[in-house]
Amino acid sequence: MDSTHGDELLRFHVLGPVRAERGGKPLPLGPPQQRATLAILLLRGGRPVTTAELIDGLWGDAPPSSAADTVQAYLDGLRAELEPGHEPGAPARLLVTTDDGHASRLPPTALDAAVFEEKLTAGLAARDAGDLAGAHERLSAGLALWDGTPLATLPGPCAEHERERLTELGSIAREELFGCALALGRDTDAVAGLRALVAEHPLRERSRALLMLALHRAGRQAEALAVFADARRLLTGGPGPELARMHERVLAGDAALRPPHDTPPAASAPAPAAADRLPPEAPGFTGREALTAEVRAALTADDGRGVAVAVLSGPGGAGKSTLAVHVARAVRAAYPGGRFHLDLRGSGPAPLTGDAALAQLLGELGVADSALPDGTDRRAALYRSLVADRRMLLLLDDARDTGQVLPLLPTAPGSAVLVTGRPETLDLPGARQVRVEAMEEKEALAMLTAAAGPAGAGTAATSARDVAASCGRLPLPLRIAGTRLNDASWTPADLAARLHDERHRLDALHPGDPGATAAESAFRIAYDALGPDAARAVRLLALPDATGFDAREAAAVLDAPDEAAAGALAAELTAAGLLQPLGHGRYRCHDLLKRCARQQSERTDSPPVRDAALLRLLDHHLATAVTALRRTRPDGLAPRHLRHSLATTGLPLAGTAAARAWLRDAHQHLLDTVRQVLALDVPESLVPAVDLLTVWSRLTHGTARRQDLRAPAREALERARQHADDASAARILRLLAAPGSGPDTYERAERDLRASLRLAGAADDAYALTAASHDLGVVLLALGRPDEALPLLVRAEEDFRSEGATSSALEAQAHAARAYIAVRRTDEALTAINDAIERARELGHGPTLTLVLYEAGYVLLRADRSAAAGDRLREALAGVGDEPRREALLWTRLAECRLERRQHREAVTAAERALAIEAGLGDAYCRGAALAARGRAQLALGEPRLALGSLREAYEVLRRRGAAEATAVERVLDEEFPRHRLPDA
Repeated sequence: MDSTHGDELLRFHVLGPVRAERGGKPLPLGPPQQRATLAILLLRGGRPVTTAELIDGLWGDAPPSSAADTVQAYLDGLRAELEPGHEPGAPARLLVTTDDGHASRLPPTALDAAVFEEKLTAGLAARDAGDLAGAHERLSAGLALWDGTPLATLPGPCAEHERERLTELGSIAREELFGCALALGRDTDAVAGLRALVAEHPLRERSRALLMLALHRAGRQAEALAVFADARRLLTGGPGPELARMHERVLAGDAALRPPHDTPPAASAPAPAAADRLPPEAPGFTGREALTAEVRAALTADDGRGVAVAVLSGPGGAGKSTLAVHVARAVRAAYPGGRFHLDLRGSGPAPLTGDAALAQLLGELGVADSALPDGTDRRAALYRSLVADRRMLLLLDDARDTGQVLPLLPTAPGSAVLVTGRPETLDLPGARQVRVEAMEEKEALAMLTAAAGPAGAGTAATSARDVAASCGRLPLPLRIAGTRLNDASWTPADLAARLHDERHRLDALHPGDPGATAAESAFRIAYDALGPDAARAVRLLALPDATGFDAREAAAVLDAPDEAAAGALAAELTAAGLLQPLGHGRYRCHDLLKRCARQQSERTDSPPVRDAALLRLLDHHLATAVTALRRTRPDGLAPRHLRHSLATTGLPLAGTAAARAWLRDAHQHLLDTVRQVLALDVPESLVPAVDLLTVWSRLTHGTARRQDLRAPAREALERARQHADDASAARILRLLAAPGSGPDTYERAERDLRASLRLAGAADDAYALTAASHDLGVVLLALGRPDEALPLLVRAEEDFRSEGATSSALEAQAHAARAYIAVRRTDEALTAINDAIERARELGHGPTLTLVLYEAGYVLLRADRSAAAGDRLREALAGVGDEPRREALLWTRLAECRLERRQHREAVTAAERALAIEAGLGDAYCRGAALAARGRAQLALGEPRLALGSLREAYEVLRRRGAAEATAVERVLDEEFPRHRLPDA
């Protein structure tokens, strides 16, 4: 690749478009045949090539009469560029002419293809010597030199022959690279890369076998077997021995297919720990032996033949959740498929929806937000597939009703489910009902003594019984009462009397709920014993609807000077029995105690004080969301255009992975907080809530999580209209404009975006104007109105670039290129998209490059450059990572490329890959476009019945969405199937 001549540096590239550089600056190499002449000489490696051979390599059997003179002109032109100081008539130094012909005098390192072949040879040698890591390193270095199709667009038989040769070598290198990666246990990126390789070369059996292995290791057995089914359909003689053997091993679940670092443990070694998401056990748990035995018996009643379900019900404060955690932790070793916990929040103001519950469980099972399906049915199907072979234990706490629980039940025999809730709403088939009532007196006294610690040892029996009786012998008030006995100012008799008086008074006020009155009486005694700071803390920390909090969130709510001060207060409240530790530095307040603390806050704190606590929590979440967006999209525009002035810094979030983990874990807490703050309906709540929704929508872009923002966004829009806040309304309308799942349409999106632009203009909100203009341009492209879209996209690109938002500018530029090609301004389209690709590679932001390459595939395909389009789409597939929605769209465009190249069977394969991915996600546009490509390919293959079914469904899906492609599909149907029926035989 490098050649020094004087102080100059020359580099030559043929593993993609043929080009040369001097000192990093491109050199003009002339017309295609002149570049082909250079390529022939470079690829000969210094060996002479006669003029006759050059003529044959450039024109084959039909050279022009002036071919020899033309070749000489090409050589002169190349020498003029490569040796600018060369004088006419003087001997050339780089491209020489001898008695034997013409030759290059460049070292092998000057040419990328020569370096690649050297790396390939060295990599294969290292592999044969058993040095897999060295082989992987050398092969990776060689493949890094590739930039698309070798000798792209060059004419002539020689270029075609070399293109085929280098392509074959590249395929071998990629196969070997993936083989080494899998052998080393580096499986992370194998699936996407091998899919792309198989898509390019569907008849290569080794690539298919490696893809099957990678899918099998990823737990995607159905997809692995589908790869074999594709091969059986495509390969005339059937799959060969290597592929057939891989098929047998996947079916058999061959343990030898595990990654090298995932070998089964030795018989004497302990088994690896399964996922354990159970909460920590409550400190001082005692008693409940009979109930514990009953619940354990319920979990083993099926002897492993089915799923055991036990429902724990009883009054509030009876310790249902604590008992469930105790039993779950005691039996967890029997469930190697993992132990999981989910708070369904059935007794609270906002019970967890089926969608949200499944999303949390799928996240615990390792499903990334980007792979989360849309809709309850798809999420339930994915959940069932992931737990089908897991013997797991699931604790579902505080269930609202049967409908909330049923979709969450695992299916693997031997699994078990513990449910806590109210029995009148829980009628689960085959479930064992376990009633959790007040404790026996002996158990209650033991719990009281344990909670009291050393002070409880000297408690008189009569006084202890009085205290236990006043607590209703319920665990929650007993724990609180026990902590009071540690206070020297309290005698057991005084505590019993106070509890009795409180309960008597509360029973008169709130008859019929002994658990609630016992808990409230214990709370009041504990609360009265607190110092002013701790009392304020318990009141304010009970205000958020979110089920838990950490020290940083507590510091925000309390306006504490730092995290340590808030943590100290949380620890004090935990010691008083008013908070429960959840592990990992998180706490929660029992629902009954939260209700008591909120009532106390209503009596003590003014509404502005209560509102301010929630607004500080929102500020904390907004600050953390801003940090997360800066970690995942450093040049993002939204953080620079907040309308709310942040008062906190939020969590620091060390990098991209930490940002994504926070977003997954905090998603429900953010929903709770923004809904609660909007419900305050105070003017100062709207702007930070809208800012959070705006930043949050960027963080969840391209994932199903974004749909969760629609409900609070509609509430924010209503508030914005009530307060005549045009800027907030403009930003929220832009968020709501993104087409959702189901029957949502691009026409509705256009209406919302035009309304957003009007309001943004009235409010002079430059950010909303730019963002909504860009989004409207994209929607207008989808509606088939590129002439309207183009000026919006060009202006958005300029505005983004002026703000330094390079990634957004490149996306707008790629969309503008698509508009240019649609209005037949081909040169401008190609210039724009090629520039966007180059800039996106320089930027190094993976999602931006993937989007730009996707749009490049579309543009190049419409410019009749299907081979180049395929190159760009395959490059995008190789780097798409864990973005299945983008992956499905890329396979759809690749199917269209293959249609244009008359590779009809391969087009069907690509379309079906897109549909297989989409089926688990729910993307209406992708489904319609993929069905259309498959239908056209089936038509070309002489399969009219299959084609009609595909095209009919494609038309309906695209028409409902409002996509412009529906018109083209309808035209094909009308031409090929009059009245949309099969033609007569």
